[in-house]
Amino acid sequence: MKWMFGRTAMWLWATFAVATMAYAAVQDIQLPDGDGKKVLQQACTACHGLDGVVRLHMDKSGWEGLVASMISNGAQVDNKDMPVLVDYLVKNFGPEKPAGEAPAAAAGGASTANAASNDAAAKKLLEDVCTACHDLDLVGDQHLTKDEWQQVVTSMVAKGANLNDKDTPTLVDYLAKTYPPKK
Repeated sequence: MKWMFGRTAMWLWATFAVATMAYAAVQDIQLPDGDGKKVLQQACTACHGLDGVVRLHMDKSGWEGLVASMISNGAQVDNKDMPVLVDYLVKNFGPEKPAGEAPAAAAGGASTANAASNDAAAKKLLEDVCTACHDLDLVGDQHLTKDEWQQVVTSMVAKGANLNDKDTPTLVDYLAKTYPPKK
């Protein structure tokens, strides 16, 4: 009996060790050197990986809000290190440069092109803002009315989601259209 439990424990330990190494290999994100890199590695990776961080591309106020939110949730960042961390994040993961204006659509297809453009912008918001904290499967499992999506988005912004007031209606409309209540 003892031998069976020992063998099971050894198998579980080996499985856990392999899974841990595989997870660490996937999380091996190369960060640019600079002041703040060490703070980011120590404070942020205590709770989550860096993949969401490197995809965000926020401005200074966005990073300040997110860092403050993480500190309020328990991230260990000294007051003197917060501006260093924020500056590092802005410098290396600040707003992406716009790719330029898309060519104007022909008059007959302008509304269709505009709707597709709005959907693409809304999908990018969903991917950039929501996945900072959530997997998209969590979002996709929700099937809510527009008012319910508005409440969810408002709640997430209050918890630190980096979403501008002007982008909120775009995201809410997209969520309501893409993930409506099940019938």
